Amino acid sequence: MRIAATVAGLAWWMPVWAAQPAVTRAQLEADWLRQLELRYPRTAAPGGNITSAEDAAGGVDGVKNGKWGFHTENEPQPWWQVDLGQATALDHLVLYNRCDGGFAQRAARILVLLSADGQEFRQVYQHDGTAFLGQTDNKPLSVPLQGAEARYLRLQLPTHSYFHLDEVEIYAAEGGKNIALHKPATQSSTSQWSARHGSPTPLAVPLVAEVVQQGLQLADQLHQQGVDTTAPIAQLRAIQTRAKQVAADTDSDTARQLYFQAQEQIRALSLRNPLLNFDTILFVKRAPTVFPHVSDQHYGWWSQPGGGIYLLNGLHSGDPTVECITPDWPAGSFLGPDLSFDGRKVLFAYCRHYPDLVNVADKTAKENLPEDSFYHVFEMNVDGSGVRQLTRGRYDDFDARYLPNGRIVLLSTRKGTALQAGKQSALATADETCPDSFVRCGGGNHRPVAVFTLHTIDGDGGDWCAISAFENFEWTPAVASDGRILYARWDYIDRFNGHFFSLWSKNPDGTNPQLVYGNYTIRPQCVFQARPVPGSHQLVFTATGHHSITGGSLTLLDRTRGTEFERPLTRLTPEVCFPETEGWPKSYYVDPWPLSEQHFLTAWSDRPLPPHTLMKPDDPRNPPNACGIYLYDAFGNLTLLHRDPAISSVWPIPIAPRPMPRTIPDAVDWTGRQEGSFLVQDVYQGLDGVPRGTVHRLRIIGVPPKVQPHMNNPNLGVSAEDPGKFVLGTVPVEPDGSALFRVPSGIPVLFQALNAEGLAVQTMRSLSYVQPGQTLACVGCHEHRDSAPLPARMPLAVLREASPLTPDPDGSWPLRFDELVQPVLDRHCVSCHKSGVENAMAAAFDLTPAGAYKQLLEYADGDLRKLAFERDRSFPGQMPAQNSKLYRLLTAPPGHYDVRLPEEDRHRLVVWMDTYAQRSGSFSEEQEQELRTLRERFSALLAQ
Repeated sequence: MRIAATVAGLAWWMPVWAAQPAVTRAQLEADWLRQLELRYPRTAAPGGNITSAEDAAGGVDGVKNGKWGFHTENEPQPWWQVDLGQATALDHLVLYNRCDGGFAQRAARILVLLSADGQEFRQVYQHDGTAFLGQTDNKPLSVPLQGAEARYLRLQLPTHSYFHLDEVEIYAAEGGKNIALHKPATQSSTSQWSARHGSPTPLAVPLVAEVVQQGLQLADQLHQQGVDTTAPIAQLRAIQTRAKQVAADTDSDTARQLYFQAQEQIRALSLRNPLLNFDTILFVKRAPTVFPHVSDQHYGWWSQPGGGIYLLNGLHSGDPTVECITPDWPAGSFLGPDLSFDGRKVLFAYCRHYPDLVNVADKTAKENLPEDSFYHVFEMNVDGSGVRQLTRGRYDDFDARYLPNGRIVLLSTRKGTALQAGKQSALATADETCPDSFVRCGGGNHRPVAVFTLHTIDGDGGDWCAISAFENFEWTPAVASDGRILYARWDYIDRFNGHFFSLWSKNPDGTNPQLVYGNYTIRPQCVFQARPVPGSHQLVFTATGHHSITGGSLTLLDRTRGTEFERPLTRLTPEVCFPETEGWPKSYYVDPWPLSEQHFLTAWSDRPLPPHTLMKPDDPRNPPNACGIYLYDAFGNLTLLHRDPAISSVWPIPIAPRPMPRTIPDAVDWTGRQEGSFLVQDVYQGLDGVPRGTVHRLRIIGVPPKVQPHMNNPNLGVSAEDPGKFVLGTVPVEPDGSALFRVPSGIPVLFQALNAEGLAVQTMRSLSYVQPGQTLACVGCHEHRDSAPLPARMPLAVLREASPLTPDPDGSWPLRFDELVQPVLDRHCVSCHKSGVENAMAAAFDLTPAGAYKQLLEYADGDLRKLAFERDRSFPGQMPAQNSKLYRLLTAPPGHYDVRLPEEDRHRLVVWMDTYAQRSGSFSEEQEQELRTLRERFSALLAQ
């Protein structure tokens, strides 16, 4: 057993940075106001375009958070101004600049102008060109106005630029009060980053009752858990009474103070929760990827530098602090931590940041990229000591999770191009740089989208094993209380690529992959970050979108209420829509850590999800500091624990021991024969409307990996996103609907139910696979996943040896139109359908190799093309060959111009049509040869 070495240049023990306060009073107040704006729908005006006045109001709304309070377009000499209501002698002006993203320099030459009537302005100040901040360093720019009198104050930039500030405060010569707060404002233009702001006066007071009610619900629950909540309940009810008394009050300070008082009581209650039986939280600080996508966010070349692994200490001390336990690491990116079950060690991924990698034109030439630019898995003690690097190589390894059996499960791009996934395919990557496999619907050499799937390693980073044979991506593994691995995977087999990021489970040895939720569900689009809720059968997950980073609405899943659509879901954060399928929310949640069905640690962003495009590091649409760490409850209370003004804080994990899940014994003989078996008890279970006796055979179709990084290229068939395919063969279905057969292990396969004519009745839109020596049994085809086994009877198929695979015709393994179909056309059709024949219509329907494929697809107004094009699900009886006008033309008596197809030739056409009319099933000549070699190697499984 090899022992992983320490990180190069790092000691076995590293000191921490000086502790910093976890949260300040100013941050709390800014956060409460931000929540008021984003989390309560009534605070936003309905619909319509954002006006200059609505955006400009953000400059005098009292919110100082280091972001932009208003934002103009990029234009010559942009300006912002406020109307103080009457001419006033002014003492000084205080400007809080935008602090995120390095944009502070834009305001370095800012002009201050005054006016009595809003028409004629006089300049009274210009800044000297030095950048200033404000919220992050407590050093806003203070401009003396020396008693100058004005009603209007305008701020302007002298150049062509965007203009944005965090907050503007104006102090009168008498009284020392900020007289600009909530005064009417306007500006020269709006931009895509403008937002609707407004005075909280008419909104905060009515909302106090709602906020108080949320707090009272929390207090009632805590009281039932033995917490003395008498005093806070009294305080909340007093605030509620006061709010009713001043409901018509126009004093904005009164409204705000009542709101703050309610939030103070709720915060104190939240921190008294008995579920917070820990005093330290581990979390990560990091900037998001510059290519926001659920896949690309995990590649080191798109990472941004900064942050590290942190501890929030003294949660119950009244004065918690934050310290870094990775202070001396080179600038890079950290992600996906996991805590050992005894609470002593932490797994995490890290990659070093190389600024020039984002511009590398061909990232598929991995040998030219630094090895440490890829994410690798590390382990250390929770104090930062004992660092070990567990994975190496030019692969992205991340989201490592401790398993009860002492091994570690993780995601890795090591799946590669091997046709068979397993121990041998994974071990081949330990010392060599093997090529990646890629998603079918996106990418290129500059943006290769390499597939990552589940792998396991031993506790020292060795003994690699690919426990998944899935053809596409898998995400966010977690260990359920029963020992299974929960994870998401992207199923788009002959169906639309946008949806169907479903939740699955499997055993730690890779056996028994099972759907948990969402095979047909479109909303939510992606079921990510699923975790078991302690003491509950429910799971919490982040309902996120496809075309951005992970983030969305927190959702509970109760499988006792179903496994599809909305019924089994409880939206914990209903103010956040399901991203992409329901819209794009203004804020989002991510990284939930459940304490119970009603209480969660999480990260919350007060900014929208960034758009799906390669972005510059300073793009304001992808802020580095969007998220902070919070405590959230199902009553709607969101309690800030820590927010860094400069960089996001995510992945909160309590540092405390947790129950060890059940250990599931390994059942795979990785050194044995690389094959396994499928047992279908009754194919009619799930085939609604299909009479018994209809299904005679099953066709088994393998799916190879895509070996090129280019989007929809090569085009294998009709939709340009078709998966590769090869037909392993067919097996008989017994009269009772059962079937038993052997297949090579580690190869993703799908099944088709065939009738007596060999026509497909229905097709799987998902994939399955077996591990070496495993027999995977299912009740039927498309049956409910929670269906119990059939009544005690022995399926006829198990009363004999497993059926051998009966090969389909030449040209089906590998799949090739020119070998499967063209010989039929050459024998029966080309003599009439080629250029130069007497019949002009026949000549135009060219069935020579040059035109046959297109002509067959487009016959009868594209009938076969429409039948073969991707569909979201398969319904019995709606398969291509069975419904094809071309098939009926060629097989209906007396035949097309008396041409009668022999059975073998008819069968060739059926196989091609029902495998969705592809031109090819392989992504390269090399892969095609590998498929031929695979067939030879497993010839013993084929009927002779």
